Amino acid sequence: MLAPEQKPELVVRVDQRVIQAAQLLQCNTLELESAIEQELVENPALERIESAPDDTEIRQMHLRRGNLEYIYEGEGNEPLEIEMDPIGNAADESLTLREYLSRELRAQLPERQHAIADYILDNLDEHGLLPDFDCERASFETGASPEEIEEVLQVLQSMDPPGIGARSVQECMLLQLRYLREQGQGNLLAERIVEKYYHRLVDPPVRRIARELRASSEEVEDALKYIREALHPYPAYRFRTPWGLPSPSYQTVVKPDVIIRRNPHGFEVEIVRPRWILIVNPQWREQYEKIKANPSAYSKETIKQVEEYVERAEKFLQNMEIRYRTLHRVTRVVIDHQFAFLETGSHTFLKPLTRTQVAAQLRLHESTVSRAISNKWVLIPTDDLIPFSDFFTPALSLHQAIQEVISSEDPYRPYSDQQIAEILYQRWGIKATRRTIVKHRNRMHIPSSRERKRRR
Repeated sequence: MLAPEQKPELVVRVDQRVIQAAQLLQCNTLELESAIEQELVENPALERIESAPDDTEIRQMHLRRGNLEYIYEGEGNEPLEIEMDPIGNAADESLTLREYLSRELRAQLPERQHAIADYILDNLDEHGLLPDFDCERASFETGASPEEIEEVLQVLQSMDPPGIGARSVQECMLLQLRYLREQGQGNLLAERIVEKYYHRLVDPPVRRIARELRASSEEVEDALKYIREALHPYPAYRFRTPWGLPSPSYQTVVKPDVIIRRNPHGFEVEIVRPRWILIVNPQWREQYEKIKANPSAYSKETIKQVEEYVERAEKFLQNMEIRYRTLHRVTRVVIDHQFAFLETGSHTFLKPLTRTQVAAQLRLHESTVSRAISNKWVLIPTDDLIPFSDFFTPALSLHQAIQEVISSEDPYRPYSDQQIAEILYQRWGIKATRRTIVKHRNRMHIPSSRERKRRR
């Protein structure tokens, strides 16, 4: 009798620390308080110390924006019983992955690309992948150019969960690895292994990989372990609403997550924090240090428990600071781009700005920027409370930008294709070569500068 056939299978698991960092970044102020309360219940090594801010720093504001009332009390406040429209700020527990992706894509793309986004989403399989996707075929079926299909696909691949919209498991893993690298938790050797030896990951030839990549066998083993623990081949399985956090009771009150104030030198940023301070419990910290100094004096169970809780508390505090720092950095970039809007409070002064632009400037992943602004509210100098997403307006498409430049040119001295490329970069940060301008101009049936030139 033949024995059952055993096939090796690559199993990769999600690094819970990475997911926690993403969760905390995506939390608004009220969700963050709920997440902290949950962590305090689960981890005895984490301790909360009540701070006593000076009374002069406590401000109470009752402002209105439409029919939405909110209250802000300095660094924190007790839950308040007030009425408001909960729709704009309420989590939808029934939201599906496709609905979530569709909503996010429509917020990031110009309207003319919404049909392309719907087409791509319709082709996602149950794993969140596009295994048979072809840009040329998509171009034929949608009427959009292959370049525009690829542009929308890249936006999708920048979103949560990391790896969504990949055309293969290998591309999914590479997208996740690049995201982790941009979060400061990457592994370049793991990236090279996935790029070059993906099809050998089930039974990897460690010595050969080490020799060809000029690394030690131990380094390769560590990178393979990192791949198994940090990645997930099927991104759809990582989707939670919203990211697995319990829904807090923020339908009753809205608090600003960021405050932008005007000062004599411009604008300053305050990231709203809870009024209490989190620390690692001193008794647990002392026990942890004693174990590190003399581990043989303690049982394995004690060592495991103390190390697990203390290191978990430390990581939680680190992830909290990452949240505050990332939100502050994103806000500073937004201020630089939307200075005129903040000065006037008029939405007519908003400039085209996308999450991709902010991510590129900060060298972050686009999904990190999306998490940082997701469901967050900003108090601006005009005393208006606005969604963070209000700062972002879809950038002009390349066709629209070329058309706008040409429509504003001097008909007697029209711009050359090289000049158009330079103006696109100066005005909107759009990078395009002269050949790209020629290709798109011909597609739009716009004649060359010589043919556009008007004779006196």
